[in-house]
Amino acid sequence: MVARTTASLWDRFAASDPGLIRLTSAMRAVLGSVAALAVLTALGAPETALVVGGFTAMTTSLAISDLHPRNQLITLGLGAPLSLVSLAAGAVLTPYPTAAKLIFLVVIHLAVQARRFGPRGLGLGIFGFMAFLLSQFTQARADQLPQLGASVLVAFGAVTTVWYCAGPITEAGALRRLRHAFDVRLHDVLRDTASMVVTGQDDGTRSRSLQDRLDTLHASVLLIEGFLDERPVDEGTVALLRRIGRVEVAAQRLAVLAVRAVRTPAARDDLAERTARQRLAQRIRALRHQLTGGTACTSEQCEERYEGGPANRPTGSAHVQDCFPAVDELAAALRVLGPRGRPAGFGTPPHKPAPPTVGAVPRRDADTEGLKRQATRQAFQVTTASALAVAGGHLLSPHLWYWAVVTAWVVFIRTESTGEVLLQSARRLAGTVLGAVFGYGLAALVGGDGPVLLILLLLCMFGMFYTPSQAYWAVTFFITGTLSMLLALMDTFSTHVLLLRVQETALGVSCGILAAVLVLPTTVRRASDEELVGLLRVLDRLLRAIASGSTDAETPTSWVRAAHDLDQALESFSKACLPLTHPLNPQRGRRHHVRHLLELLEAGAYHARSLAAAAERLPAGRVPECAPCLTAAADRAHETVAHLIRVTGHRSGISSHTARPRVVRALSLLSEERRVSRSRPSPEYRLLLHINRLDATLTALARALDPLVSDPGGPTMVPSESADIPSPHGPVPAAAVRCVALADQCEGAQAV
Repeated sequence: MVARTTASLWDRFAASDPGLIRLTSAMRAVLGSVAALAVLTALGAPETALVVGGFTAMTTSLAISDLHPRNQLITLGLGAPLSLVSLAAGAVLTPYPTAAKLIFLVVIHLAVQARRFGPRGLGLGIFGFMAFLLSQFTQARADQLPQLGASVLVAFGAVTTVWYCAGPITEAGALRRLRHAFDVRLHDVLRDTASMVVTGQDDGTRSRSLQDRLDTLHASVLLIEGFLDERPVDEGTVALLRRIGRVEVAAQRLAVLAVRAVRTPAARDDLAERTARQRLAQRIRALRHQLTGGTACTSEQCEERYEGGPANRPTGSAHVQDCFPAVDELAAALRVLGPRGRPAGFGTPPHKPAPPTVGAVPRRDADTEGLKRQATRQAFQVTTASALAVAGGHLLSPHLWYWAVVTAWVVFIRTESTGEVLLQSARRLAGTVLGAVFGYGLAALVGGDGPVLLILLLLCMFGMFYTPSQAYWAVTFFITGTLSMLLALMDTFSTHVLLLRVQETALGVSCGILAAVLVLPTTVRRASDEELVGLLRVLDRLLRAIASGSTDAETPTSWVRAAHDLDQALESFSKACLPLTHPLNPQRGRRHHVRHLLELLEAGAYHARSLAAAAERLPAGRVPECAPCLTAAADRAHETVAHLIRVTGHRSGISSHTARPRVVRALSLLSEERRVSRSRPSPEYRLLLHINRLDATLTALARALDPLVSDPGGPTMVPSESADIPSPHGPVPAAAVRCVALADQCEGAQAV
């Protein structure tokens, strides 16, 4: 019992921190700082060297965001010499304050420009910025450089020892942790799905909870995909991507069918209906016990285990009957994925790179022009904000002006638009104010007890790294608490210093917002439109791959990769729209409109993932019999995407001219699609079904973006994939609209 409870608690913990990434980062920061300070203390280093060593050790965990252990080591190796150079430059310029501040602005500009190289560039920029800031904070001199340089090297050595000796993380181990989080979150999805089926009711709360579970499951999939992106692309990587995607799609499909079943009017008092629901819930719960061992039964085995197969399934409504094959499909996907302890595609001899395929889709992140433009624009913005912060900070405090500069620099990290800067600035200021109150209370309560202050400092440092980045105000809260404990240890703590900290933060926030508004500003609308166009281009490449390669047996591999790129693009678009969808956004109509767009895009992404999963299930070497119809449907959807790309960059503020859309979650949107019944499942039919429903979703998106296309008050989802869809680009060939009629020439398919 105790072991079971402990395992359950550990699963909850692993699910809240996929891959234990935040826990690992926090433990490394604390242990690395403690190890560096212990070594420096044993060597008799002065107080300045202790500050430099401890701060450098903490910076390593802040700067390194790579998921792959090998990439972390490379960034760590590049950060050490860069920190030494930056620290030396700051120490040499300390006697010349004006020159030091001018060079500091140059360092800031270069640090932001380095963001064009992705996570590693961001980390190296943090190393350079923090090392120069540290030289100004400690007022380091040139004659102290040997001691300070040794402190930096000791800090990097201590961190490396902690990372790769005290608790080394291998590539397979990191992936195993991510798989653990995926399994736990899938367990939660199945639990909520079974609970909804048993009750036979959806009061809104249940479906929202299930949607949240699906969102967290998808987030863990994105983490796994991000981790695999840092590996060389080989057959094992592609295979694991396909298998993870297939399990996610099967779980989503089961959830969609369950919501559709409980929302369909049925005789809840009917004994046969209740029996069918209970039997279905038992089947779903059985899958929860097959996640760890990877012993999920095949579709045929599951059918034999339950009274001989489909003919003898419990009698119930058609929508409940639809869920049984979905359970079998998920069971088969889990069996192919394999057990958690032995991830598929790992621990095997290296594969040769996968050969290029017909219709291969180029990776979206291979084009770095947008990243370069963004880094250049932000470099000028951050440099301007820092210059204003230097000037204003000196007026508040000639000795603590760098607090304002740090704030002006930090509020631009991982932001693209003025709205994001404003949102991050508000979180930074709120966290600083709360942290100042918290730090003052702790310092007053503890007094001058050194050991207790040190323990509290380490706890605050742990909280700073363990807190999710989405809760940025909490991260800032712990940063201010850490600073308060540090000042108390150094006997420089006072209410005046904390008040000055708040004032400098407010000044830095104001400078950042001012620079974001005046220097090469990018509105939320423009940033979100750019991300939407990027997403649509990824989708367009997927559709062109389907249209050009539907007769090639190797093409499904490129479809899987394209679906992965589409997920990443949707994540970027959601982030760009965050200021508009935030609950505190006063423009309620615009907030509802953007949420409606997100729901349509999420529904479209589901159908794109389902396309890739259905293509992966096609037998090797088999050409789909419906290839001409599939090509026609892809061509038609391609035309819709082309229209959307044209509309996105030239649309006016339509949210003020149209009625507020009905906002529902993507799960509810998908469950409203009309049931289609066929005799047995067929991957070919699935391809046609999902591409037509994807086209229907795109048409609804066109209505939302361009109200002149059709009546905006009309239905947003086409009730049937065989219905005539009014195209924004004019009439289309009948073959493209009536693909489902031609699909009858293919094998029949089960209800979807």
